[in-house]
Amino acid sequence: MPIDKPSQTALDLLYSVQNGLLEDPVGRAMRRVIQLGVAGNTEIGWLHERVTKHKTAQMYAGPFQQTGKTHGEIVHGTDDKGLPIRQTVQAMSAHTLTLGGSGSGKTTKSRWMILQAAKHVKGLFLFDFRKREYRCLVPWFAAMGTTLKVVPARALRLNPLEVPHHVAPYSWATRVADVLVQVFRLPARATKLINVTLLELFDRFGVSQGGRRFPTLFDLREAVAGKATANAPARMAVIDAMDPVLMSLRSVLCYRRGWSTSDLAKHHIVFELDGVGEVEKDLILSSLILPEFTSRVAAGVSNKRMNLLVCCDEAARLVSATGTGLADQIGLIRGTGIGLELSIQFADIAPAILSNSANKFIARCGSASDYSTMAEAMGLTSEQRRYMAQHLVSGRFVGQLAEGPGRSPFWMRVPYLDFSKPSSPKTAQGHPALAGLLPAVGGSMDAADATAGLAELLALPTEVAGEFVDWSPNGQRTSQAGPVTSSAAPLLSDGESRFLQAVIDHPGKPSSAYAKLAGVGTHQAIALRKQLIENGYLREHRVNISSQGRGSIVLEPLPKAQAAVQGKEN
Repeated sequence: MPIDKPSQTALDLLYSVQNGLLEDPVGRAMRRVIQLGVAGNTEIGWLHERVTKHKTAQMYAGPFQQTGKTHGEIVHGTDDKGLPIRQTVQAMSAHTLTLGGSGSGKTTKSRWMILQAAKHVKGLFLFDFRKREYRCLVPWFAAMGTTLKVVPARALRLNPLEVPHHVAPYSWATRVADVLVQVFRLPARATKLINVTLLELFDRFGVSQGGRRFPTLFDLREAVAGKATANAPARMAVIDAMDPVLMSLRSVLCYRRGWSTSDLAKHHIVFELDGVGEVEKDLILSSLILPEFTSRVAAGVSNKRMNLLVCCDEAARLVSATGTGLADQIGLIRGTGIGLELSIQFADIAPAILSNSANKFIARCGSASDYSTMAEAMGLTSEQRRYMAQHLVSGRFVGQLAEGPGRSPFWMRVPYLDFSKPSSPKTAQGHPALAGLLPAVGGSMDAADATAGLAELLALPTEVAGEFVDWSPNGQRTSQAGPVTSSAAPLLSDGESRFLQAVIDHPGKPSSAYAKLAGVGTHQAIALRKQLIENGYLREHRVNISSQGRGSIVLEPLPKAQAAVQGKEN
């Protein structure tokens, strides 16, 4: 028997379901009465009207469907009608990948998302690799009642060999050996040399027995240099690769216990890495991201609400197949409470990154291969690919979300954010649905305000490796743990010692407070402060501790200060 042709009402109902036109209460009621066969002309007319309006709008939207994605706390942008495209915060833990050329709007999109997500997550890591794109968010975070801490690369306190919580020392040694070989671009033969040396150092320092006093990269370098029977090319490759990095980041890496990533994950931080070399950036990035990833996986954290969002602008070094290990981790950290937001300019992307980034966005690109890579990953049709390559302009994106009524790719515009002036971003003009998403900000922000939260991080517990404070490749040093010698701790006057001790014991206070704490006069304290800064014991930061008044001077004790005080006590 011939099959009867479906009625127009049935075709309209099918079209409405496929395109999410019946998700509101009225739409659900219409669907119910039509399916029960009790719909009248009024309900059928409403259904036909919705379908007609959607098809008309679809003609202007090209081959991309109208979204209908209106649920969630995060607004990614607006469709051609000006309606918000929403997503839940938790869906961002499925990770987000954005591809677009320079000037396509990636950074604006990232800032817009960060300002909304900040109030929903406990920790926020923002990485600036080349420019300072995120520090302009400081006053908007202050308007939300929180502090965005801006940390320059050379103000960090790290030990890449420090074993994260919940991770077995020998497992971490193997992991770190692989990462160091990738970071320093070492030959494969060096992997075994570094791994064996790390295991020996962990035994020597008692780390393998549960101790928390860790060897440093300086100890590793000197232990490798002392292995006369090791493979000579591998040994020299390790030494030649590590020496310039250790010299460059000497004040960052001379800590037996540095900043714990579990402590940092409780803060909102911008890491500005534009002042160091490419190898140094990879090392710092690995030391900040991989320990937290590994720790959560080892702890068995599963299906946890997202509490740490990691955003990387210009994240090519992370997503590349030859990167520093993120491709191996991204599939494991799903459900551990970490969300990744990665922005890149070109499609040199490891397959694991594409497979495990459920939220994808593509902006204007300059290469056909870039369009092709993302189009294939998003499942775009040939018509959608051609339309996208010809119509994408700055601020417009093709997106695909991890959750919602269907995962069909959609056309989206990101609201323009003008951060050049210290006033509320002009996001609501032409988009009434976006009004009120961001706080209103007044006043001004100068360069000093950006480091206002640094003092809180400087107060985190650390342990300096005093024997390496003045390390040099040709110096006479020992990799054994022991007291700091006079060569690493120059003699100090009694006033200098008391002033340094006051700064170490009471970090984060205005410099004027240390005169009383050190038991010296005001003028003498000013002279001592200037002398100690000039000699490399202290570093000063001008910050705004309160919302009123001029900035204060906050003193940071450098590793040389701690080594000098310890040496005087010994």
